[in-house]
Amino acid sequence: MRNLKVLIINPPIRLNDKPRNIPHGLAILANMIRKKAGINPKFIDINAHRYSNEQVQSILRSVEFDVVLIGGLIPVYKRIILYADMIKSINPNAVIIAGGSAAMSVPYLMLNNSKVDVICAGEGERAVVDLLNGLKENHLKELTHVKGFYFKVDGRISYSGNHDLLGDLDSESDLPAYDLLPMDIYLSNPVVGIGRDTDFISSRGCPFNCTFCYQPWGRKFRAHSVSFIMDAFRHLKDNYNIDFISFQDDEFMADKIRVKEFCEQRNRYFPDLLWSCTGRANIVSRDEDIIKLMKDSGCTLISCGFESGSQRMLDRMHKTQTIEEMEKTVRIFRKYKLPVPASFIIGMPGEDKESCRETIDFCLRNKISLDSLMFATPYPGSEIFDFALKTKRINADNPHEFIMRIEDARDFIINLTDSFSDEELIKAREDAMRLTKENYNRFITMDETMTKMRALFGPVMSRAGFDEKDLEHRMKHGGMCNF
Repeated sequence: MRNLKVLIINPPIRLNDKPRNIPHGLAILANMIRKKAGINPKFIDINAHRYSNEQVQSILRSVEFDVVLIGGLIPVYKRIILYADMIKSINPNAVIIAGGSAAMSVPYLMLNNSKVDVICAGEGERAVVDLLNGLKENHLKELTHVKGFYFKVDGRISYSGNHDLLGDLDSESDLPAYDLLPMDIYLSNPVVGIGRDTDFISSRGCPFNCTFCYQPWGRKFRAHSVSFIMDAFRHLKDNYNIDFISFQDDEFMADKIRVKEFCEQRNRYFPDLLWSCTGRANIVSRDEDIIKLMKDSGCTLISCGFESGSQRMLDRMHKTQTIEEMEKTVRIFRKYKLPVPASFIIGMPGEDKESCRETIDFCLRNKISLDSLMFATPYPGSEIFDFALKTKRINADNPHEFIMRIEDARDFIINLTDSFSDEELIKAREDAMRLTKENYNRFITMDETMTKMRALFGPVMSRAGFDEKDLEHRMKHGGMCNF
């Protein structure tokens, strides 16, 4: 049995902003590998340090590795390919395992267009440990039966079948290996909160089916217990003195009983810890009491994807929410002096001048600015990706070329409409953002916004320092707008 040397690489993402979000998936795997495979991995966080390609090559030459784990969201697809080239040039015998949506949404495409050897087909906690334990004694070509992977061996690709989704996240997963991450960097760049803010993912799976979303973890909501979350808070408080938790779950509010228990436990054990989470208009609007409970337990922001002010467009997106529910959500948030961090999308299939006007009118009527207005982007695995292939907006014979161009959804890369030229769609976004911002500024000044923020965040606000980049980030994500 050989002493396997494992290297984990977190590629850079959102290079137009600071590194804010820790690499949950990779960091959780690092902990699982330590505990279940008896291997102490090395971790290179390129995203946090923003290493240049030359620096990455130098680091790779300075460490020993037999296996490399790398992954992330779809915008890092091209960077996985780049780093795989670097890895193989330094150690041709290294086994490269890729994961996350960047790999699992297009496994054959990545394997055919890169030097990656293996792609994890789903949740990695069990699968990766099984494969690493096998690699201690066997060559990769002898392990293509291990479930949960796409293998490329001798130029041929095979699929071993997937594991069932984890049934108990508490026992089958783990906390991220925070000690392997440069937490000082992440805690200096708040996610959406104030002070020493870190993000946390407490659940998987989303019960909704929006056409623009790729959801690899299924439609069944699976969650860590509240006691697990409290233990995580205790660890983060004791080791990193955090002020704020930004929950980045697909839908934190999917289980309201769990939300209520969380609020009670937070009040009991961490009364000074502030937090934010994800929500949904059709959930928020139907239960004002739970919003009051959340606000009273330190919640300062609930992010909702409104996406459009046109009911026709909402229906086409399968949002299962109404304009009335969105407007009621705005009223509830403002009643409890919460900001309205609502995201919108322009350019979905069926978008036209009328639907754009309806979105603008919705924002004018509700005094909302469109700071977070994104272009419809067909991510692999989503329904609108299939639409883009069928309508030949993406070359079905070469989707690799399109995926190599994906970055931030605020960058225009494709037009899914029949009513706008590319130039008209870009201008429609600019006009919508300008008109709603001008209208919003008529009702509230920056000084008034800062006053509301101080009331919302309390003593933490006086300890928090943030620069122009942080202010811009908060405007885009609703943390400082739409009060």
